[in-house]
Amino acid sequence: MEAKLKLENEISCDAWQGGLRHKFPLNGCVAQIVEPPEPLEDKLWFWLPEWPTAFPERNGVRELLKMGYHMVHIDVFGKCGNPEAVEIMKSMYDFVRNLGFAKKAALIGMSLGGLYSFRYAVKYPETVACIYADAPVATLSYRVESGRADAVQFSQAYGLGDDTAGLFDHPLAPVNNYLPMVKAGIPLLMIVGMADTSVNAEKNGLLLAERWTAAGGKAEVIKRPFWGHHPHGLDDPAKIVRFILCNTLNKG
Repeated sequence: MEAKLKLENEISCDAWQGGLRHKFPLNGCVAQIVEPPEPLEDKLWFWLPEWPTAFPERNGVRELLKMGYHMVHIDVFGKCGNPEAVEIMKSMYDFVRNLGFAKKAALIGMSLGGLYSFRYAVKYPETVACIYADAPVATLSYRVESGRADAVQFSQAYGLGDDTAGLFDHPLAPVNNYLPMVKAGIPLLMIVGMADTSVNAEKNGLLLAERWTAAGGKAEVIKRPFWGHHPHGLDDPAKIVRFILCNTLNKG
């Protein structure tokens, strides 16, 4: 296919999932846009804050590209969804809006990408059409609770130094900071594995969904018994695709 997007300072352009993947620098990070074979006229798009190449056959990415949606990503790995990461993500949003992309994006947040999705959406809910979260991180203490040595990365990212105890009940954790998303009417599709030992579903995704609905938000939860952290998505991703279509098509 011939590229329709013309980006300055492009690092590379290659074929991916039937589209063209453009990589370029933005705000000190590597950003990418996957251009679908036949873009929709209103330039609808979805955003994977993390793991952009993981499970495209299961999370709806492949189907959405075929339907004409653009895919967007900017690499803020290591910033743990802190305020700096959120503002870098906002710069990516501003960039694609200047390209004529739709006002609101569908967020696909897998694992740590769930944390990034919620942290961004709570600051800029007016830019988000819906969130599909899959085994999402919704606390800042999940690494402490699972005994991981790299938990200090989170405490440092949030200005706590080596004090990982400060991550418990942190006010910026999505399980505690979700009301702006609910008040904005952002729909949530949550998929969790009940045997997930990497990101405990009860303390993360399920707790967030429970509080979300208790506050009057729209949330659908799919629990997968005996399922671990991987693979993300569903054997048949049609439900995921329908969720995104229903919340983006003809929504202005």
